[in-house]
Amino acid sequence: MRVVRLLGFAAAAVLLSASAAGCRSASTDEALAERGPSSGLELVDVAAEVGLDFRHGAFRQGASPDAPAMMGGGLCWLDYDGDGWLDLFVVDGYAQRERDEWLAGEGLPTSRLFRNVEGRFEDVTEETGAGLELRGQGCVAADLDGDGRTDLYVTGADRSTLLWNEGGRAFEEAGDESGVRLFGWHGGAAAGDVDGDGRVDLVVTGYVDLANRVPEATLGFPNTFLGRRDLLFLSEGGDGGGRAAFREAGAEAGLEVAGFGYGLGVVLEDFDRDGDLDVHVANDTNPNRLYENVPWPGGAEADPAGLGFRFEERAAAAGVADPGSGMGIAAADWDGDGRTDLFVSNARGQGHAAYRGDPPGENELSFTDVRADLGPDLGDSTGWGVSWADLDLDTHLDLVLVNGDIPVTDLESDAEPVRVFRNLAAEGSEGRFADVGRDAGLDAVGPLLARGSAAADYDNDGDVDVAVLVVGGPLVLLENRGAAGNRLAVALEGSPPGAEVSIVLPDGRTLRRTIQAGSSYLSSEDPRLHFGLGDAESVAELLVRWPGGEETRVDDVGANRLVTVKAP
Repeated sequence: MRVVRLLGFAAAAVLLSASAAGCRSASTDEALAERGPSSGLELVDVAAEVGLDFRHGAFRQGASPDAPAMMGGGLCWLDYDGDGWLDLFVVDGYAQRERDEWLAGEGLPTSRLFRNVEGRFEDVTEETGAGLELRGQGCVAADLDGDGRTDLYVTGADRSTLLWNEGGRAFEEAGDESGVRLFGWHGGAAAGDVDGDGRVDLVVTGYVDLANRVPEATLGFPNTFLGRRDLLFLSEGGDGGGRAAFREAGAEAGLEVAGFGYGLGVVLEDFDRDGDLDVHVANDTNPNRLYENVPWPGGAEADPAGLGFRFEERAAAAGVADPGSGMGIAAADWDGDGRTDLFVSNARGQGHAAYRGDPPGENELSFTDVRADLGPDLGDSTGWGVSWADLDLDTHLDLVLVNGDIPVTDLESDAEPVRVFRNLAAEGSEGRFADVGRDAGLDAVGPLLARGSAAADYDNDGDVDVAVLVVGGPLVLLENRGAAGNRLAVALEGSPPGAEVSIVLPDGRTLRRTIQAGSSYLSSEDPRLHFGLGDAESVAELLVRWPGGEETRVDDVGANRLVTVKAP
């Protein structure tokens, strides 16, 4: 049996049992708290008023030629205490020339953890032990030891480390026995069960090896230094102390075996829909890479490495080896055809990369470059964090892109506007988008020197909001106040990365979302899956495809509620 829990976003729970083959109609008597009339999409920065008192630690004394500080960092949404409200973990950093001043004052900046108390935040860094002193870069939130609590892996320009969640009360930094403590500059991280053994693994991108300069370099940073190899940490289960231990197997698996790129954003997604997770990496000034996860003939026993699978690099063959300054990645089915599409943010003038997934051929991944067809100018900003989200709840995914110039010479003049590209499919313009940032009120937010961003429904009202990390500046939280359509949120027990939820609308269309632990620019987004339903008041069918292939189906689900589905 499967247990499915249906919640109005502002109502009590109703329990419903469902088998893998189907279930009775879901009750629709728990409506969302009544909404006022629509005034159109509106995004308002509410960080200060909801208690998110955070300012990034870099460049307090002005800009300096400090590459790690310029790269900023990411942030992670997670429900660390299991109370149903998403908390926010923010990576921090500092410029090296300001280190002594920090130490002479309040101490080095640390990562911060903000607990969400019904839509308002309190800083719980000290009592939870979540503050890490490092030149932070990115983070990923996932249950890495299978205990039902969300852990955090944090990357930095000096070191990277793992924070174990201790019963939803505190975090403890993992020791060397975990196998994932690193030194040197690493960027993005993504989590998922890569080898199909039921345990969550980690992919960590290597960025720059600051100990190995390239004196003959003809291009600027990062090409003035050698790159670092991307890493694959396979979970081997318990380490004897109740925690998971990992071993690094990237080269054995075929991950970046030669010619190290400058890896930043990374996402794990089943691009070819064959039931396992593939890897896409955004490389700064080098071609991006797409690794298809393929089974080893004969399984692990026949594999000299003993893995039973291998990554085969397909980016050029698949048409996604974009050579620009790849920063962040957003992967989702934005055109509703059942295939995952890609957006990769690039530097100004290069044009952000946008690809539509093609119909599967003879087991070959293929994408079509559509950046010239979308409508907005994709070459006039330096993009970082990027997210697909149905902001206006019309059933079609929109795009949020945050921007900021690099190299950083002035915190104000290098700031750039946040861009919101609205999907025009509901108006009959399939595959076209419009820049609606000004209409959405982003002029009031102003330009930002933005880096990481992550989308999530922080206030549990059923629409998606966006948090943004700003280099040297205060955190921004864009609350979505204008969405008026019906909506549905789906939470899966354990939030397993790679799990897929499909819903069938009354008009027969199918919408698909996948849980991703790690995406955008060095960040982690809402582990729940959100669907705009437009005018639809119910969903004909909700289908969950769990990692490993098992399925759960729920029929006739009412709109404006959260559906929680227990794992097989």
